[in-house]
Amino acid sequence: MTIDKVPSSDKFLDLSDYARPIARRLTRALVNTRVTPIQITSAYTLIGLVAAIMFATGTYLNGVIAGVLLLVKSTLDAIDGSLARARQRPSRVGRFLDSICDYFINAAVFFGLALDGGSITIEKVIIALLALECATWQGTAFNYYYVTYRKLTGGDTTSQLNENEAKNYPWDNPHTVQALLAIYAIIYGWQDTLLGKLDRALTPDRAAPIYRDKRLLTAITAMGLGFQLLLIAIAAWIDRATWALWLFIGPMNVYWAIIMLVRYRRSRH
Repeated sequence: MTIDKVPSSDKFLDLSDYARPIARRLTRALVNTRVTPIQITSAYTLIGLVAAIMFATGTYLNGVIAGVLLLVKSTLDAIDGSLARARQRPSRVGRFLDSICDYFINAAVFFGLALDGGSITIEKVIIALLALECATWQGTAFNYYYVTYRKLTGGDTTSQLNENEAKNYPWDNPHTVQALLAIYAIIYGWQDTLLGKLDRALTPDRAAPIYRDKRLLTAITAMGLGFQLLLIAIAAWIDRATWALWLFIGPMNVYWAIIMLVRYRRSRH
């Protein structure tokens, strides 16, 4: 039964995948049930939206609970794909639905954080949108290098660097896949394309050892969605929930730039 995304011999410390031990146990418990990966995705989407509403109230207690809900969401997010792999039925429908739901959950959470119990203003909308796109860009960087690593190590291939070139699975409805791919392209397509061009400029050699550098991959996982949700939860628990907005706009963008600089320097040696 295959659960993880990479072979055991190629695993590395993934800071964004802290929920994996629990997810493995739950996946094994669910594999012989009628629970579907899509149902898991639907469940964590609802939980994420509830967390966003609680952030919007601006109260400390609701913020603490919302932070816990984000970690529950992160755990369930680690199960849907694992369950599909365990049943040997990976799905392009599930792959795109997962990413699309993640984006709308993040949008709701960031707007909830910006609202913070107050009224909606244009300034809050701009801050929320900026934080959302910055966090999405950082997540795109994580996804790009993780998908590259999985391809090099013979891991899960449900996600591709160029999703337009990937083939559907026999059990996927092609019309549903195309509809979800169109939505995915609107949300993430420009970022995938831009990051791909930037990566090729920094590392022309597609077989460069840098793509297998496990320590650098671990550093990149700090930009993964799971770790992003953990940072938001911690901000809420210390009663500084709105700090999370500025964290992704400022420090995490600097962190991304440092990672790219390190990659560039190491790829030249």
